[in-house]
Amino acid sequence: HNHITQNGNTFGGAGAGLSIHTGSDDYRVQKNWICGNFSQGDGAGIGHLGLSDGGLIEDNLIVFNESFQQAGPVNGSGIFVGGKPALQPAPNTGLLLSPGSGGVTIDANLIRGNLAGAGDGGGLRVHQANGLDIDASLDDIRRWYQIQVYNNMINNNVAGLAGGGISLEDSLRVFIRNNQVARNDST
Repeated sequence: HNHITQNGNTFGGAGAGLSIHTGSDDYRVQKNWICGNFSQGDGAGIGHLGLSDGGLIEDNLIVFNESFQQAGPVNGSGIFVGGKPALQPAPNTGLLLSPGSGGVTIDANLIRGNLAGAGDGGGLRVHQANGLDIDASLDDIRRWYQIQVYNNMINNNVAGLAGGGISLEDSLRVFIRNNQVARNDST
């Protein structure tokens, strides 16, 4: 029940309006007005960066937020969910894998009029949600982190690159159900 408006952040961070970072397990972001925030990093409205499992983003109005960085793309102007880059090779495969984002449910939000001026995912961007969780349990898909996107209205968002409404990258268990994704635009 917060009014989060007209905030900003600089390049390298995530979340000008609300920033959620590694270790914020089981967080709840519910019934907020998140409007008019500007980010030079990812996620102008809400930025979830790093491993925080069991998050819930529910019943928020996430409108008219903007992410832009002249030097390079920044993504997910409305909501950004992403894992941090790898620090060392994974034990089983030796690949450089992100720790992942942890599981997040994004439910019943209005995500409208957000602008990722030079990046992907005007409304929602999911990036590196999976990584080390897959390496640790290659044969048990139930243990992989999942992102659930249910019952949202994602409309009239714009991305300078791709995915005006929703953009996914390096994320294997994303469930998108019962959403209205309409009238979004990208170049």
